[in-house]
Amino acid sequence: MASTMSAAATVSESASGSMGESEAGRLDDWIPDTVIDGYQQRTLHLGSDDEGEITATFVRKNPDELTWRMRWRRWANANLHHSPAAILYVHGWNDYFYRKHASEFWEALGVAFYAVDLRKYGRSLHDGQTPGFITNLHDYFTELDALRDVIVDELGDDVRILTLAHSTGGLTASLWLANEHPHHVTALALNSPWLELQGNRFTRMMTTPVVKGFGLTGGKTVIPIPDPGFYGRVLWSDQGGEWAYQDSSPVPEERQFLSRAGWMNAIYNGQEEVTRGLGIDVPVLVCTSNRTMIQSRWDEAMREADTVLDVTAIRQNALNLGGFITIEIIDGGIHDLSMSKPEQRRHYFASVALWADRFAWSSPIDSTYVLNRAELKAALDRVAGPRGGV
Repeated sequence: MASTMSAAATVSESASGSMGESEAGRLDDWIPDTVIDGYQQRTLHLGSDDEGEITATFVRKNPDELTWRMRWRRWANANLHHSPAAILYVHGWNDYFYRKHASEFWEALGVAFYAVDLRKYGRSLHDGQTPGFITNLHDYFTELDALRDVIVDELGDDVRILTLAHSTGGLTASLWLANEHPHHVTALALNSPWLELQGNRFTRMMTTPVVKGFGLTGGKTVIPIPDPGFYGRVLWSDQGGEWAYQDSSPVPEERQFLSRAGWMNAIYNGQEEVTRGLGIDVPVLVCTSNRTMIQSRWDEAMREADTVLDVTAIRQNALNLGGFITIEIIDGGIHDLSMSKPEQRRHYFASVALWADRFAWSSPIDSTYVLNRAELKAALDRVAGPRGGV
């Protein structure tokens, strides 16, 4: 089994730049998290590019902050069920890990929760960098491989990892599983993954020349895509939503995430890979809302719809992910299903938990399930409470 340091050291040459072999691939120790109280962060150094040093950041709950019940459930999973359970979480575009209600839900069930802030996002965005910019989604495989190895090093060789990914992160995670076949990852659960452009493949093909045209003036050329701000209105408490996470963002408001030609081309390329068929060899769960509302005028019904992506196109292209695909539709869910209204939030978390218990974490020795049903009900009651129970 490769050690954490040796896995992290496989940083691609394209990222190492002038940083030097001794620095690229270095993994710092866990330190207190700068965003979520009671959590820890760990920095992976990935080298440098024309904008300076590149890092990714791993996040977990501080082991010293685990309750006795959380500790007991982890012990029971590892010793009674022969199968420590873990989640590797990948965020979306203009995003980072802040969803404490989600990690607390899983930790209450004895599932160790780890997240990554990808390079140039959230905790990993540095001064002088273009937020979220990348030209090849495969470059993210480096930090995903490294986090997977951290999980294995900390939880043991018997750990069974569910990769859980949202939106653009869902596209990236799908490509990772298809190309890398990461060891110890036993299943993939996708929350509104950006598997296809709004419309369908024909729309993407028709707009590709436009994206390439912008690219002729430079990969970082901004593609003007209007954002009326409706999704923020759905989410944030100061705009009529439920959540107040925006108050602790590590990214200053002036650091805007803008669609750029090189990044958009990377998305198109990734979606075309999916369309050609990925052949993912582990079970895949794809969850979406039941409807999309992308329009230029506000409607209160947007609080129970995906206002970002085309859910029909997602479900259609999801069939190209692999041979074992489950599609779950959350009626009234929003783009991030984990932040939907309470009833829909409960539906989403219950769907993922029960599916993962069967297809990601059930014991390879005796096929027994990992999650305690009484504790699952209690965790669902909490996460369906105001602001997810945190």
